[in-house]
Amino acid sequence: MPASRETPSASEELYAREEEQSLRHSWLTESIASSVMVLAGCFLLFCCAVTAFFYLSLRNELSECAESAVAYLTKYALSDQDAIRTGATSYVETAESRNAMELQYLDADGALLVSSLGRSAGIYPQGEDLSSVLENGGTAVWQGRDKFTDETVMAASAAFVTQDGTVTGALRCVSSLRVVHVKIITYCGIALAVCLLVVLLLTIANRRFARSLMVPIRQINDTAQMIADGLYGVHIDPVYPDEIGELCRTLNNMSDAISRSEKLKNDFISSVSHELRTPLTAIGGWGETLLAGGAGESEETRRGLTIITNEASRLARMVEELLDFSRMESGHLTMRMERIDLTPDIEDVVFMYMDAVRREGIVLEYDEADELPEIIGDRNRLRQVFLNLLDNAIKHGGEGKRVRVEAYAEAQTLVISVRDFGAGIPPDELAHVKERFYKGSSKARGSGIGLAIADEIMKLHGGRLDIQSVVGQGTVATMTLPAIIGDPDTEML
Repeated sequence: MPASRETPSASEELYAREEEQSLRHSWLTESIASSVMVLAGCFLLFCCAVTAFFYLSLRNELSECAESAVAYLTKYALSDQDAIRTGATSYVETAESRNAMELQYLDADGALLVSSLGRSAGIYPQGEDLSSVLENGGTAVWQGRDKFTDETVMAASAAFVTQDGTVTGALRCVSSLRVVHVKIITYCGIALAVCLLVVLLLTIANRRFARSLMVPIRQINDTAQMIADGLYGVHIDPVYPDEIGELCRTLNNMSDAISRSEKLKNDFISSVSHELRTPLTAIGGWGETLLAGGAGESEETRRGLTIITNEASRLARMVEELLDFSRMESGHLTMRMERIDLTPDIEDVVFMYMDAVRREGIVLEYDEADELPEIIGDRNRLRQVFLNLLDNAIKHGGEGKRVRVEAYAEAQTLVISVRDFGAGIPPDELAHVKERFYKGSSKARGSGIGLAIADEIMKLHGGRLDIQSVVGQGTVATMTLPAIIGDPDTEML
């Protein structure tokens, strides 16, 4: 009987709770940490992209402003330097863009002539853009700190160039980076808020998911512990409709399988104990009778010795059967294969049983074909299988008072069938008769492993053992073995 499960102690429950919390903590830590790392990478990329976008946009805007003003003034002034000077001064003082940026008009030496912010004329603004355009012409951009306002600024300068290539001055557009920085910080702040919201939602979702895992895991752990404690056949309920549910169903099937194996084992132990007790009782009883001199007549003495001999043989067969089963379970059931003619062995077994069953009112018939093929096999093991089938037919079908044995060749095989005309085997038991320890509803003596061993021996010979039965008509057990084709030399496997 399976042992009942003991109530877990407070320390065991605390340990299980700590393990559960540890698993949940590990799940949350790893999942959230990986999500935070991904979000952090995305946030940094976004900030870099936003910064690059705003800086590049401002750079293009300043450059376009300076270049378009110089191109316009040069085109309509027709290289008249006085007209260009007048136009540039007017543009700086009246252009609409002066509210968004500072416009500066400088002479060829880099001195400030006019500024949209009203800076004093004659000062020399700093910047590599100025030195570049005043020396080489064209357009240049500079970013740095303005020495007059101590602000970080970006400036773009475009040179006024005469037809002979002389630089006569420059128009400069300057913008503070404070507004750009505010925009960058705003967008990055929004992105950071979104990332934090995502992390919060992920944390909530992962906590809910981890909690949903903990319930079935706790049930699986409790059920597995109950099985480990000997309470077989317990089930997990309810079964979940996912991979966890598949695990629950597998554990339920395992619990049922262990319960069945445990029942079969207990039945087997009970059956073997009973089977061993019966011959031991007979041997012990007659031994005591003979030792006490109670069997004075020679006929009674012979009867006692015959019973002792038969029961001792029966015990020896049972022990050998148990040893074979142990070898089969460990994979050490070996065969000594050779080319053999199984006909003499079948005849020996049939005639050995014939007189014994006749005394019990059972007719044993034997029908053998004229020529039976030779096979490759272990003579002793195959004889053991045939003995088992014949013994079962007599034990379980004896009430039919008739057992028939046939041996014939069919489709390059040797077929040996043993049929009884007894009560037969119920259909729900027929599929299990070759399983180890299985005895079904039969009350006949036996350990329940004979057919399991016989089936394994047949498989090792490349053959098969078939059991067919009809309730009320009897049972047919058939050995089918591959025959030797042609005339090969003796083989040893």
